[in-house]
Amino acid sequence: MWELFDTAAFAPFVIAGFVLLILLAVELLGFFFGGISGFLDNLLPESLIDADLDADMSVDSDMSLGLRALDWLYVGRIPTMILLILFIASFCITGFIIQQLAYSSLGHFISPWLAALDALVISVPLLKMLSALLYPILPKDESSAVSGDSLVGKPARILLGSASIGHPAQAKVIDEHGQSHFVMIEPDPSALTANNSNPLLMSGSAVNLSTDNPSADKEARPLFSAEDKLIITKKVAGHYLVKKIS
Repeated sequence: MWELFDTAAFAPFVIAGFVLLILLAVELLGFFFGGISGFLDNLLPESLIDADLDADMSVDSDMSLGLRALDWLYVGRIPTMILLILFIASFCITGFIIQQLAYSSLGHFISPWLAALDALVISVPLLKMLSALLYPILPKDESSAVSGDSLVGKPARILLGSASIGHPAQAKVIDEHGQSHFVMIEPDPSALTANNSNPLLMSGSAVNLSTDNPSADKEARPLFSAEDKLIITKKVAGHYLVKKIS
């Protein structure tokens, strides 16, 4: 068996095997001292990471072909270090099998570069299969993370101050996982207009608009307080719009 390490036909796979051992050692040390897994994951495009925030989210139609290929291989859903280890292990094992089959059928090993190319092609779908089997059982820190748009439709309660159009206030929103999110909200003008012919509300009660008193007009802006039951209607830049529910 040890003579395989001295055979040129197995050189690419032996080298890959040593790289695999180094990565395994680094990953093992990472459990105690912090490894490079997080660093590799931080290099991923944000579109791949965002696509995994919501398990029901389909792949973005604007995603490029390369990003679609990476998503197909579970990049961004499984830690990058684990995927790298799986890929190199698949490459090594496939390469050794190819050379052994070549020797059994042809009586000699094929070119190491041809064997490496064959192993590389086979390793890609093999990585896909292994990733699909591994993904459901892996603990995922991001399993309870949600995208910003997923908070639309969730109840919100104001914590500080009051919210009026153009003057957002801080509110607390609880997602489907029971996690609390602290966001800025303001009344949704379209919802106010749709729900009331005179949409100007003051702490939930109707206010008559006086055209003769500009200060009254300023005070009659739609105003939501901590006592109001609100629901998020849409996400806009930096904050959310809400409407009042009974």
